[in-house]
Amino acid sequence: MKIRAVFAILLIIGMVLGCLGDKPKDDSVKIDADQEFEEYLTKYKQQRVFRGNTSLPDRENYGISMRVFEELPEVPSDFLYTVYLIKAGKFFDINSLSENYWKQPEFDPEFTRQGLKYWTSWHDPKFRKSHWSTMGVRSYPYNQYVNSVPGDSFNITLFFSSDWNVETYQGMRISPAWLSDATTQEGKIVSASPDAEKYINVNITPNQFLLSPAFPMFTKEWIKKLSFTGKIADDTPPGLYVLSMDILDPDQDKSDEWFLEHLNLYSEGAQMIKLDKPYLQAFITVSADEQEM
Repeated sequence: MKIRAVFAILLIIGMVLGCLGDKPKDDSVKIDADQEFEEYLTKYKQQRVFRGNTSLPDRENYGISMRVFEELPEVPSDFLYTVYLIKAGKFFDINSLSENYWKQPEFDPEFTRQGLKYWTSWHDPKFRKSHWSTMGVRSYPYNQYVNSVPGDSFNITLFFSSDWNVETYQGMRISPAWLSDATTQEGKIVSASPDAEKYINVNITPNQFLLSPAFPMFTKEWIKKLSFTGKIADDTPPGLYVLSMDILDPDQDKSDEWFLEHLNLYSEGAQMIKLDKPYLQAFITVSADEQEM
């Protein structure tokens, strides 16, 4: 049985074969400030919040209390460059990353563009409590890619969290789902092969959990690492299959337990939020034999 690598790519699809995601070997790695990296820093406003240090967040420059981050683990010294490699499609083994990376809100580059506003709003004279929310979730990276043949197994890692403005404990259950069509990174709509559930068995770990608040401070369990482990049957027809996920209410016993523990700070129903994109699109290409891949 062969285990297939999953390619987690968001904005830049081109794969640089010489940079297949080798994680920097030690903490003293010298950051290569090439043009592409500089463009990344500018696009995601990292230049402002990281200043001259292109390794660690300069959170003192955010203009918010450092208590927001005090429950999070220590930030690794190669943090920003690793985040850049993931975003650029040059680091694929995200499953190997410790929580020191993925529990930081800056692990999702959109945080410095879209997330900080929920804290800086405190200084806005037009501030409204409605900036915050009782439910909402995020995922990263939501576009992933698997190349396989019948008989293969695969593992997909997804980081799933409370949205940045959520102040409640959210209980939920996750189940695999299959899409009939999906939009690629280039904006092209593709049709998926039918009957995926007949040929591809998927288990999610954990499949039921409680997300703790991200606001007004990031709490220890605000984000979870989800593993989608799959087995492709030997008789699977060649084609493209698109794996996604559904959010459901937790089992009743868990719902009761979490409600009694958190009372009015407990919420369910994140599945009712309408999305413009799925939380996960895993494009699984099954080829007839390895020569075709």
